[in-house]
Amino acid sequence: MHWNTTGRTLKVLGSFWLGERKLVAWSWLALIVTMLVVINVLNICISFGERSVLNSLEHKQQGDFWFYIFVYAGIFIIGTPIIGTFGWIKNKMHLQWRDYLSQSLLNKLYDSDRFQAIVSDPRVTNPEQRIQQDADKVLDKLMTFVLALVDSGLALISFAAILWLLSPVLLLTAVAYSAVGTFIMLKFGRRMIGLQIEQESREAYFRRELVRATDNATAIASYRGARRELERAREHLRLTLANWNCVISWTRNLTLFKVGYDYFILVVPMLITAPMYFAGEMDWGMMGQAASSFGRVLGSLSVIVHTYMLFAELNAGAHRLVSFDDVLNEYQSGYGESGIETVVSEGVSVSNLAVNTPDGKTTIIKNVNFSVKPGDRMLIVGPSGIGKSTVLKAVAGMRKGGSGVVARPDADDVMYLPQKPYMFPGTLREQFLYPGRSQPPSDKELLGLMNALGLDELINREGGLDAEQDWNEGMSGGQQQRVAIARLLINKPKLSILDEATSGLDAENERRAYALIRDSGITTVSVAHREGVVEFNDFVLVIHKDGSSEVVDAKGFEMQELA
Repeated sequence: MHWNTTGRTLKVLGSFWLGERKLVAWSWLALIVTMLVVINVLNICISFGERSVLNSLEHKQQGDFWFYIFVYAGIFIIGTPIIGTFGWIKNKMHLQWRDYLSQSLLNKLYDSDRFQAIVSDPRVTNPEQRIQQDADKVLDKLMTFVLALVDSGLALISFAAILWLLSPVLLLTAVAYSAVGTFIMLKFGRRMIGLQIEQESREAYFRRELVRATDNATAIASYRGARRELERAREHLRLTLANWNCVISWTRNLTLFKVGYDYFILVVPMLITAPMYFAGEMDWGMMGQAASSFGRVLGSLSVIVHTYMLFAELNAGAHRLVSFDDVLNEYQSGYGESGIETVVSEGVSVSNLAVNTPDGKTTIIKNVNFSVKPGDRMLIVGPSGIGKSTVLKAVAGMRKGGSGVVARPDADDVMYLPQKPYMFPGTLREQFLYPGRSQPPSDKELLGLMNALGLDELINREGGLDAEQDWNEGMSGGQQQRVAIARLLINKPKLSILDEATSGLDAENERRAYALIRDSGITTVSVAHREGVVEFNDFVLVIHKDGSSEVVDAKGFEMQELA
């Protein structure tokens, strides 16, 4: 793993060991290390037990054979539950660590002020996959790799002494052989790390392309664009599989080396110990013990050779995880928030507002000024594409790049209603109460509001407020917009921002919705296109084709004046 990636990975994962759960973390680790020590002690006992059994067979000592075979079996009886429990304990620590890491990433991602900006950042592909899959894979591979190192260290300490006593030449041979193998693996295996990182990236882009297509299935079908989307998906698949083909080839090369490396291990100890056995310097049991000890020592020294593929996959996963955490930390420290200044006030006041594109290269709209007193309502009108929605997003705090000052209520007292409302699987009642900022109304009050919005027919059709389904498919666009208006009236924010939030309604239902918002006394800034909504506003902000803007009284204003 590259040093830069290693340091960042340790920073991301290390908080589990230094934070509020450090006692739990170190307790599990201590238990795991203790079990590894016990397992290695058992392996030493097995080594000497095997030696004694072989010697009793060689000398045809029947009594000794039965004694040592029972001792040998007893070691396995003691070791079986310990070794079997070890995996369970490792998984329990993995569970605790994953919970801590996932909670940390979720808290950073689902930040009310930054969530939309983070998921729109082009550096973040598939955030759900990074939290759900990458975090789990990295922890699993890291624990496997680190525990392999710890276990190898303990085995090396345990069996190096035995091997030295049996034959110093064997120990020195194991050290030299493993050094050569490790050097070759590191030298030629570096390419695999780059390929694994590239593969993770290709898989992410391919997955994002599929998700994007399925999320926009209706729009794609309306254009009969499935064939075009198929071409895009196939191209991403081609790039993904092309890189995977390189991974397969390098995996083959490294596997061939590893297999040859492991097979030669079987021959080396025999070549060294056989002359000693024939010369009477080593009995059969010692020869068997030497072979097994040589294998364990060499296995310990060759841990990089044996785990290099795991190491490459760990590096790739860690690269994606830490890059994701880096982006989250940037936003936590205020990334993208410099420019437009936001201050808290009861009403809304915008001074010298200019808003840039997300990359900061182009100014979309500039020199916008207006103010709305608490309880008043302002309508923003202007030619299509002039930047009306951009102004609303800047007021809502969803666009930070630019300059000027926006004064408005605290973010928790603002509700922004887009043209396409957010609907989710659940009960009808849950759709109305989302996001649950205020005390829920009684069923009687809720049904009364639904009736006022013309949604009583929907409730009767579905069988009541507790009907459950995927409401993206179970409601028309107009019904979804009326549900969004109901959410606004139930949650009663100090400021409501409507970005063509009634565009799917007929004129009568749109007037009904605006009348209810007016009667609620909620301060409102909105964008709409029908003449009928003007009467429900106090002022109109007109943005002209040349980018200039002015505030006029809503009384007597006619949409035709924009022509």
